[in-house]
Amino acid sequence: MKVLAIDTSNQPLLVDLAEDGKIVASFQTNKPKNHSIDLLPAVQSLLKEKKWSLSGIDQIAVAKGPGSFTGLRIGLTVAKVLADTLKKPLFAISSLQSLARQVQLQDDRQAIVLALFDARNENVFAGAYLADKVVLEDGHYPVEEVLSLIAQMNEPVMVVGDGQHFEDDIKETLGRQPLTILSAEEALPTGTGLVDLMKGTKPVEDVANLTPAYLRKTQAELNWEKAQQGKPLDKPYVFEV
Repeated sequence: MKVLAIDTSNQPLLVDLAEDGKIVASFQTNKPKNHSIDLLPAVQSLLKEKKWSLSGIDQIAVAKGPGSFTGLRIGLTVAKVLADTLKKPLFAISSLQSLARQVQLQDDRQAIVLALFDARNENVFAGAYLADKVVLEDGHYPVEEVLSLIAQMNEPVMVVGDGQHFEDDIKETLGRQPLTILSAEEALPTGTGLVDLMKGTKPVEDVANLTPAYLRKTQAELNWEKAQQGKPLDKPYVFEV
């Protein structure tokens, strides 16, 4: 089973080829705001490297968010077009859960893995997982709320993502329990979590209407809704505009 996996949910760009659940070729870059330029050439380069044809891909996996609004749109658009054109199953995976699963596969300690991305203004996109159990659903939260909840669980904690941005707050709130804050390099996506989570995920049924899991409204959407002055809407914002 050959898989093309794409993650453009944050600054790092990741494209993987996997076969029978194992990564066999990978492209990674951490250049800001370059996904629209680098994504398709990366796919073409990896396929050439492995001597795979695009039509020979069996499944496509994509990180659906949360994360960078622009990055998510680029990755999902490419994945949707390829899935629709090639008539291949598309798997949309949580960016947070994918990163957490990557950590779990690398470290078998029984610990809560807290994945978080900086959402600005002391807010985060966060999800937390203990083995296969979700202990905090993916959401947009004040960072203090997330840390207080995790502290109540009194379990060892591993923080991945933008943990170093909130290092002082994390240590102050969670410092009494075994704590590991992974570095930015250790938090770079490798695709192992994305590919592994495909096993328990159903393919997207309606590819055309798949939208990113932003978990909060963009400023453009808030401004647009305000301009509608309460008019009834038949479609979500992204399809209305």
